[in-house]
Amino acid sequence: MHQPAQYDTDVLIVGAGPVGMLLAYQLDRLGIACLIAERNIKTTKWPKMDLTNCRSMEILRVLGLADDYRAQGNAVGLDANFDSIFITSLSSEGRLLANWKIPSVIEQREHIKTHNDGTQPAEPGQRCSQIIFEAWIKDIICRCANVTFQSGWTYTNHVETDDGVTATFIEGNRATHTVRARYLVGCDGGSSKVRNNAGIKLLGGQIPVKFYLVHFRSAELAQRLQFGRFWHAFPVGTGFLIDQDEKDTFTAHYPLPDGITEPIDPKEIVYKMLGGCLGKWHIKIDEILVHSEWQPSFSIAESYCTENRRVLLAGDAAHRNPPHGGYGMNSGVVDAIDLGWRLASILKGYGGEALLKAYSDERRPMMIRALQRSHRHVLEHVILGDLYNQLHDSLTSSSSAADLNHAVALIKSYITTSGPETLDRGIELDLRYDYSPFIYPDGTSPGPWDVKSYTPSTRPGCRAPHVFLKDGITSSYDLLGVEWTLFHFTGENEDDSIKILTDVAKERGFPLKYVVLRGESHVQKIWERNIVLVRPDTHVAWRANEGPSTQAEAERILLVVSGNMPFPGYSESEVLAQAEEEFLKTAEAFTGNSNSDRPAVVGEATAPY
Repeated sequence: MHQPAQYDTDVLIVGAGPVGMLLAYQLDRLGIACLIAERNIKTTKWPKMDLTNCRSMEILRVLGLADDYRAQGNAVGLDANFDSIFITSLSSEGRLLANWKIPSVIEQREHIKTHNDGTQPAEPGQRCSQIIFEAWIKDIICRCANVTFQSGWTYTNHVETDDGVTATFIEGNRATHTVRARYLVGCDGGSSKVRNNAGIKLLGGQIPVKFYLVHFRSAELAQRLQFGRFWHAFPVGTGFLIDQDEKDTFTAHYPLPDGITEPIDPKEIVYKMLGGCLGKWHIKIDEILVHSEWQPSFSIAESYCTENRRVLLAGDAAHRNPPHGGYGMNSGVVDAIDLGWRLASILKGYGGEALLKAYSDERRPMMIRALQRSHRHVLEHVILGDLYNQLHDSLTSSSSAADLNHAVALIKSYITTSGPETLDRGIELDLRYDYSPFIYPDGTSPGPWDVKSYTPSTRPGCRAPHVFLKDGITSSYDLLGVEWTLFHFTGENEDDSIKILTDVAKERGFPLKYVVLRGESHVQKIWERNIVLVRPDTHVAWRANEGPSTQAEAERILLVVSGNMPFPGYSESEVLAQAEEEFLKTAEAFTGNSNSDRPAVVGEATAPY
């Protein structure tokens, strides 16, 4: 029997999902000790996330993990498409109504290479189940020198003080453990106990629709895909089917009618899902892997940290959204990379504690924007469902060819106009922290924002653009340091003109990689200024054409961006309050603001894996 024990660490992470483990990896990379505690012994068996989007992939590139992740044996191959098909049925009698065609990773890489204008991500997205992601990243962090991994530990409560947190855990054999940490980060999912014990409210609720998830294997289905391989399939009158691995593993998500009480046969769910509006399609199911009811949520924590800033939230513990758009785990990846550098800067002594409140103030507006977009995607499917109902007879009966063709034309027009849900580059790439007190402004006005496209900018607060250097291979992202990076664009023979800033950084213990780019006029044009200071999360903190002329000016710049003082003249913006008010109105109409803390997947909450 394990004896009760006490542990001390800088950062305690509760929850070893993708977000918690990436945070642990980021902290290890920055030289910070952490303990990560997870109630389950093994990683998840539930598919959940199936897209690591372009923003997450470029973060993995910065972390040095992107290529290894893509090489995982059960990840979808680089030549596989990201298509979504809309059909009457997947059976041989089914008809293709419309599709969203998205090219493979290989094709997207070529597009990124030939459109080297800053509008593209450093990496395409990657199709891969969370089952694969979690097992892969756990193997990596268990080898990290600064990470202590404790599985089988169930978090029960914590006590927060001015200088830290003490948390209590119960191990499987009922042994208790206490951990004393400087900071506690709740990465324990949508029904977060850390969030509840910290007294942080969740604004919003669950969407009043339930689905039944069936994760299964079927070689016969894989062999009889008359429309070819796809990523998502949407049969008329049902939910959606995900091709998880381009082999024989699929996940069906089927909407449940209200008031259902009888036991649900997962195979019958699959048959209904595949058959669409033409009736059940019986194929051989080789194995049901997991199955359960689940209900999507639409909510966000009122703050990502407590008043004392000793307890923080990341990932689903901080925000819950429908799967439409793929913003859930991917937003959590950004949370992890962002929060990691802030904690490291404070623990190393050069960063100010106010950076942790700024984490909440910067990240929440971006998530509210993503939630609002996800809501729009949900409504588009609702409207499509209404259109299906209106045209049901034309799609399913022996109506005239003219009626059928008219129905198909209407549906195709709507789906094509609606467009793919996972190409919202404004949501994914055009992340702006315009209203942060620790972004050093340069007096320029923000450019127009568009949900579908990204216009590159190094305006302070923006994500730094990816651009290939003149060798056609090296990305500006490949030059980023482990912590802060100072880019300096010069002519072929110009000398360093910002020694004052680099000297002050050295004196203050401010970790700075200095990158001189000579003769890179194409990159310099897109990056807009001669000198650009980039944070560890790839966002621009300050920029100028000339370095500071005095030591006092250099010190002021570094004090602001490191969270030790707000930039002179800072005042809170009403724009953020207005965005939150709009979100709350949407949440009230969409969810009724109820049952926010229930687990999304019923079976997962008590799964013994």
